[in-house]
Amino acid sequence: MRLALALALVAGAVQAQNVPLSDGEVVRAELVQPTDRYGHAVLGDALEWGGLTLTVNTCLRCAGLRLTDVTITLPQSRVFEDVEARLADLDGDGRNEVVVVETDLARGASLAVYGPGGKIAATDFIGQPNRWLAPAGIADFDGDGRVEIAYVDRPHLLADLIFVRLDGDRLVETLRVSGLTNHRIGEDFISGGTRDCGAGPELVLASKDWTRVMRVQTGVVTDLGPMPASGLTIPPC
Repeated sequence: MRLALALALVAGAVQAQNVPLSDGEVVRAELVQPTDRYGHAVLGDALEWGGLTLTVNTCLRCAGLRLTDVTITLPQSRVFEDVEARLADLDGDGRNEVVVVETDLARGASLAVYGPGGKIAATDFIGQPNRWLAPAGIADFDGDGRVEIAYVDRPHLLADLIFVRLDGDRLVETLRVSGLTNHRIGEDFISGGTRDCGAGPELVLASKDWTRVMRVQTGVVTDLGPMPASGLTIPPC
């Protein structure tokens, strides 16, 4: 009797450590299903991605990981137009969300946030095809204890640096700074990024004409000097 009770208690404890797939923790994210159905080629070739595979841990308090892969496949009218899928805890619950550029073939790019249960939030699509946005960084850029996502809206045309924050099922804009960029047409990478020189995270980007290296910290833009011949990299502090 006591042995049966002990086994039941152990089984209950193990069961209590499991969570549904949709509530699990994403530990890895990979863009999959290459496709040429868009053909914008802003990143250097005509291939984008039709799917996103998330590796999810569904046993959050287990000694080891209990991993399950889930693949999110986009409809034929959309692609993931990005260089990578980024993991970050955007809402402070201790579990990662996934940040990626999702593009509609007729309406252009949006910034999307995914979890193991599917899409959580997204910005509006830019509004026309062959219009893109380039993620710049993810951090608490304004020092208020909450994480923001920074991206450049139309880095080859508009060149607006935008900060958004995940608020439930919405991405809410918190700041916009004009005249900054982080990508040139045809490059298969996004330049610049985030650094911390002791006063909190800051972004390193280029001026719109690619002649100057620029820093943005808590909304303040500082000119760090001329663009090196080698291109935009994150300089030492």
